[in-house]
Formats: sequence, C-alpha cells, structure tokens
Amino acid sequence: MCRGVFRVERVEAPPLPSCEEGEPEAVSPGFVPAGTVKLWWREAILWLLEWVYWIGTVGMTLAMLAGGGSLKVVNGWLRDEVGSWADVVESLGGAWFRVETSNPDADLGPVLSRVDAPLLFEAIDVVARRLGVKPPGQVRLAYLPCCGVVAWRRSRALLVGLPLLRIMNRAEMRAILAHELAHLARGDATRAARRARFVEGLERSVERREAAGKLQGPLGAWARYCLREASWLIEPVAWGQEARADRFAALVAGGDAACSALVKTAVVQPLFREVLAYYDPETADANLYAFFRAFWFRLPEEVRSAMRMRILADGGSHDPAHPPLADRLMLLQSYPEHVRSPGDNQPANTFLGDMEIFEQMLHNRLFASSSAVEPSVFHRAYS
Repeated sequence: MCRGVFRVERVEAPPLPSCEEGEPEAVSPGFVPAGTVKLWWREAILWLLEWVYWIGTVGMTLAMLAGGGSLKVVNGWLRDEVGSWADVVESLGGAWFRVETSNPDADLGPVLSRVDAPLLFEAIDVVARRLGVKPPGQVRLAYLPCCGVVAWRRSRALLVGLPLLRIMNRAEMRAILAHELAHLARGDATRAARRARFVEGLERSVERREAAGKLQGPLGAWARYCLREASWLIEPVAWGQEARADRFAALVAGGDAACSALVKTAVVQPLFREVLAYYDPETADANLYAFFRAFWFRLPEEVRSAMRMRILADGGSHDPAHPPLADRLMLLQSYPEHVRSPGDNQPANTFLGDMEIFEQMLHNRLFASSSAVEPSVFHRAYS
C-alpha cells in the first residue's frame, strides 16, 4: 500500500586471507554430495559387479561339481549338511547369501496411525512438502535409537526410534525426519539400498566363513576379491548420499539443529546398547525404555558433555556407510540456524502424547511374557 521506492547496491565480499598471512587453510570434508558423475559411475560399476559375482560364483560352482566336487557335496548331503544351493556353494569353499528384503511387518516395530500420533504425522507432512516428496506409506515405531527408511516392493516405511523421542526436541527431530525423507526422495532406499545390502551381505558371509576356516579354494578367493572391490566402490557412494541427506536436513531444520541431532544420536546409541545388554526383564522393576529413561536423565550434565567431547575427539570406528562425524558436523555448521518457533524447544515426545503406553507396548513385543496361559474353552484338554 505504501509503494515506497528503495535502492539496492551489490557489495563485493572482502577477499579471504591467504595462507601466507598465517591463517589456516580451510579444510573441506572428505566426501562429496551424491549426484556427481564420478559417484554415478561407481554405482553403475557396483551394480555390474553384483551380477558378475553371482554369475561367476554359479559358473565356478558348476565347474567344480563337474571336476569332482560333487563327491564332497554328496558326502555333506548324507550328513545332512547340504540342503540348498547356498549349502552347495559353501561346501565348496564359497559364500552365498540373500540380498532381497523380507516383509518389514515382522520385526521393524508396530505401525503407527494418524490417530495414534497426529502431531508426528503433521511434522512428517510438513517436511515432505518442503522436500517435494510423497509421505511414506507407513510410519513405524522402532525399538532402537535410530531412524531410517525401508523399501519393500512398492511399500515405503519410515522408522522412528522410540528412545530418540525422549532426548530430542522438536527441531532436532524435524532434522532427523528431513534426513530420512531425503533418502526416500532420492531413491536411496530402493536402488542404492540394494547395492548396500549386497556389500553388507557379502561382508558378513565372508567374515562368517573365514571365522570357521571354510572360505577356501577358487570360490573363496573370488569372494574375497569381489568384497575388496565392492567395499572400495560403495564407500564414496554411501558417503555422498549421507552428505546430500545432511544438506536437506540443514535446509529444513537449520544447521545447529541438525548438528545437535547428529551428536545426540551418536551419544545415545552406544549407551542404549549397553543398557540393553545389562537389562534383565525378570528382575527389573520397570520396562526397558523406562529403565533407560531413568538412566539417561540421572546422568549429570558434566558426564554428558564429556561423552560428547569424547565422541567428537575419537571420531568412532571406520564406517563404510557413514562419513566421519567431524566431517559431517563441519558440513552442517556451514548452514545458518533457523528462527525457532515457540514449539521447537519442546521435547519430541510430545509428538506421541502418552509415551508410557508406547514404551510398554514395545517392551512387551521385545520380551514376550513367559507366564503360563490359563486354559479356556478354546484350549484342548489333555489328560
């Protein structure tokens, strides 16, 4: 209505100090976001390597069977050690495993409906609109303090770790949702996930066979060679995908919220595994999640700060699926912080409402009751 006139002038940025002036040189992260030609090439070669592995393993197995290996397979069959094609390959010194995903209805946690958590579904819808992606068909409450996306045939499921909702605020949880939905939007849960499952399955199979001393012969050498090449190919691809998802998380929730969510997740995951190892449902007075919640909130702030500093200093073990934590934080800190709304600092458990009910439900699914079932008219009586 005022229609004021104003003038805008572009101001050139001041020159950056050179290294000759004693300033440290800027260090860039050791990975690049996915989408470059180099990473596409690696993913295509990895896809080709997967097919070459299966074809080469089948061909070498048939050749060994024709050359006298059938006697060894028959002896294993007579001892009930060979009952499938995988047993045939492994009896000859190779590695055979399954790459296809199974139905996620079995062990990924209960399915949440919009009635159960309307605020959580509203946050997912907002983040999905920001990213321009269709919301996932299912939202599942995961047992562990981690989030992820799972693709099974035409279904897409978003996993939300229940322990994370206790330690995150809403802004941090929004960053986690943006990170996972970015994977879903770019196809990381479908095409790239199969490549990752192939490398992970081959690695586990090789380690299991080597520990038993049964990875030997031409098939064993072939499995080791393919694992070495696949690991070299998958690491930059996986790191690039994580960098791209981190970038979307920072754009949606802000750099500080994304950094804080990443550090909290890195701190709480080993703690939860340790609590899970020492928790005894027979003697504990509370369920697993209430037990962990009491342990977490009783930790002094000095101890939490020490754990955060230790994780940042150590960097953790080498993970081919995730870049180093320090590199990810350096990338996220380059994004500005968003203006916080009044509800962003609230705990993320407000997304679910009555958390105690969900905690008890997941506890009951993890630790099935061992008490005897009372007989009823539907139970046959045996004398």
